[in-house]
Amino acid sequence: MSENRVSSTKWFGLALQSLLVLADFDGIAPSSALAEKLGAKSAFLRKVLSNLVKAGILSAKEGRDGGYFLAKNPDEIALVEVYEAMRTDPYAKGFLDVNKEECFAPGTQTALLHLVEEMESWILRGLSEKTVGDLLRDR
Repeated sequence: MSENRVSSTKWFGLALQSLLVLADFDGIAPSSALAEKLGAKSAFLRKVLSNLVKAGILSAKEGRDGGYFLAKNPDEIALVEVYEAMRTDPYAKGFLDVNKEECFAPGTQTALLHLVEEMESWILRGLSEKTVGDLLRDR
């Protein structure tokens, strides 16, 4: 995964919110307008948006009249695509980390690792079943 990707679920949420705002925006939205609407810092939001551009979810136009716009119809943007564009580590990584190896027997540690992997598969499966368009209809 790219070092520029954000691992925090907070930024996954920011990416989703950006997509919802862009879906309602008429034309090309400058990052400053998005940042103001979302209450985010422009410089950091541009990093988030950059990952969405790299993933083909957004398009960007540079220059004085530049900004961002959806590269696809909202019904074609699966939430799992956004998740994958934003993450470096599985969502559940760190959730069940054990600081001392002596804390649990090896079998218990293995069981915890399998649970983390299973949690990640639940998340991916759930996100693959919803689109940005679904979120727009659900509001």
